[in-house]
Amino acid sequence: MRFAIAGGGVAGLAAALAVARAGHSAVVVERDHVTAQDGPEDAFDVVRKGIPHFQQPHTFLPRGRKVLRELAPDVIDLLLDAGAEEQDLAAKLSGPRQPGDEDLVYLWVRRPVVEWALRRAAAAEPGIRLVAGRHITSLVPGASGFHLDNGEAVCADVVVDALGRYRCPPGWPRASARPSECGAIYYCRYFALNPGAEHVTGPWLLNPRGDLGYMGFNTFRGDNRTFAVIFLVPNADHDLRVLKDDHAWMAAARAITPLDVMTSPDHAYPITDVMPMSGLANIDRTAGSGVPGLVPVGDALCHTDPAFAYGLSFALVHAQALGRASATHTTPADLTEAYLADVGPEARERHTFAIETDAARAKAWSGTPVDISRRDGCYPLFAFAAALAAAPHDDLVLRRTVGRIGLLDRVSVFDTDSDLHGRIERIWAGLTRARPGPPRDELLRRITPERVSS
Repeated sequence: MRFAIAGGGVAGLAAALAVARAGHSAVVVERDHVTAQDGPEDAFDVVRKGIPHFQQPHTFLPRGRKVLRELAPDVIDLLLDAGAEEQDLAAKLSGPRQPGDEDLVYLWVRRPVVEWALRRAAAAEPGIRLVAGRHITSLVPGASGFHLDNGEAVCADVVVDALGRYRCPPGWPRASARPSECGAIYYCRYFALNPGAEHVTGPWLLNPRGDLGYMGFNTFRGDNRTFAVIFLVPNADHDLRVLKDDHAWMAAARAITPLDVMTSPDHAYPITDVMPMSGLANIDRTAGSGVPGLVPVGDALCHTDPAFAYGLSFALVHAQALGRASATHTTPADLTEAYLADVGPEARERHTFAIETDAARAKAWSGTPVDISRRDGCYPLFAFAAALAAAPHDDLVLRRTVGRIGLLDRVSVFDTDSDLHGRIERIWAGLTRARPGPPRDELLRRITPERVSS
């Protein structure tokens, strides 16, 4: 079969590799001027106007790493050779390893390097043609291809929509969806470790994260001894938008444990300015466009709050499912139906999970008391924040929590386990908890431009 893939980001490139390695041909059209660079260091010079979050933190969750190993082990090798880092959470288990623990691994790498590796693999793959710097103007009737701005018609049996969450050509058919606001603005900055310094470790299941009661923070590792720190701020808190300023951002980091250590000149140095990310929403388009032969993948199918880091992994999951469907279905209508039936249920439950967790987070940040200590309290935050805190203290909780946040398990595996819930409640009750930073008013006093400059 012939596949015309609209969009040459992670989802589009992964989809091309999946169908090409299933024996088909693919043309990938990307509107930005990108080529297969010689080395990963060149990836950071690429201008990706079509991907506003290109420089923002990404990671391969355990499910994403597992799928990438199955789908394109050569890409994993490229990433590791380019400096990607694996974080094996099974090392935190107190007891012996069990079957399946080999999948409890995160793959940390920055988005530009991910695209570099996928594009390099796609450029070398027989059956894939990469077209860059061209805009798609319209869909050919019957989804038998699309037209480009130079007059070329790319003909195909199946069109893959890998255009991302918001942008698509005029008249491009997509399932109608009502966005659910994530409720937060993210202010991110990347750092590189100094020679001799190592990533900060502590009581966290993954990497340092915390909640101040009115905002939160998270950290992501990257490739080549880099890491990102993200402040998560409620949309409604206009005063805290001062964090877009580099000096105010650093002042906030100095006021919060352990960010004060992580961002100190003795430990690391900044390699980017503050990068805000706003306008975020959870969007479910798993109903499909209703056009046989038009298949959405990645964020075009379902987009969720980036705080959960589903994007890269789901792009690979969708690509793998498309490859499976292309191996067993010979008509565009049958392929589309089988593919949506395969990926739809999991995407919808994660979409629901994101909406419920975002709503609970917004409620807590607004000052409304929420009880995350019990399963019959604020369950979304109990199953997320309390579980993350309890996971390092119990092997079953660790496995189930990583299975849930890492997409290895369907959410019902966690949600229906009453013994697991009881363990989390008991562990949480015995933990010492303290806010990692000052109250809001004090933080604002520290980060206001006048005080920072003085």
